[in-house]
Amino acid sequence: MQDDRIHPLTRIVLAIVIPFLLLAFLILYFFPDQSGQRFAWAIKPHMTAIIMGSGYLGGAYQFVFAVFGKRWHRIAGAFAPVTTFTIFMMIATLLHWDRFDVSHLPFQIWLVLYIITPFLVPFLWWRNRKTDSGKFEDFDAIVPRFARLGMTGFGLLAALTCVFLVIAPGSAIPLWPWLLTPLTARVMGGWFALLAVGGMTIPRDHRWSAWRISMQSILLWAALVLIGAYLNPQDFAQVGVVNPFTVGTTLSILMMLIFHLWMDSQRKVME
Repeated sequence: MQDDRIHPLTRIVLAIVIPFLLLAFLILYFFPDQSGQRFAWAIKPHMTAIIMGSGYLGGAYQFVFAVFGKRWHRIAGAFAPVTTFTIFMMIATLLHWDRFDVSHLPFQIWLVLYIITPFLVPFLWWRNRKTDSGKFEDFDAIVPRFARLGMTGFGLLAALTCVFLVIAPGSAIPLWPWLLTPLTARVMGGWFALLAVGGMTIPRDHRWSAWRISMQSILLWAALVLIGAYLNPQDFAQVGVVNPFTVGTTLSILMMLIFHLWMDSQRKVME
């Protein structure tokens, strides 16, 4: 039935996942020095943990709308990017198995989650996708072509960054604004894979209502990353805290915020 409903199973599974995401955010964002005891492994410097923690909170933000929301199409765009991300996390784990303590409970939780979620998340999407009729909401807006092309271009750029970090971490490390290891370079690649897939799949939907929550999630993520960067200037000792990464993040936040406000102003009763 194409009534845009969110299946109970989808709500239940994501309700179980959200506490893990929130816990990861709290540990990595506020207590990065304790990641070795409370997370899957010790993450240094702080900026890598900041990006991961912020991303987990962004994911939790979207999943809350899946648990309590009423319309599937508003959150459907998150499932392909999240699936891709979980696959990359599993790949990074297997490639750097020697970096982990298998007897460490947080790592065991990490491992179980990233064994299950690459299959579970796409299953939930596949099962729920049939409820979307593709119709606009009664009060909606059409995303203009320039925005869809811009988002696709952003996705392609993120994909190139992902490939560089995952395939050639040794070459990426000297160019990065803060210290990375081969493991954390590939983990960063996983986050860029999430952005890449989102950037290339979300534009296929012309409904602003299908973009809105995903864009809010990215805005939240980016804002927290930028705040974290200025709270940890020591991580940018070689390039300074005002660098291409922080400037690019600032500009991206401003552009997304302006676009979000503009699109909200374009919403109208759809025929």
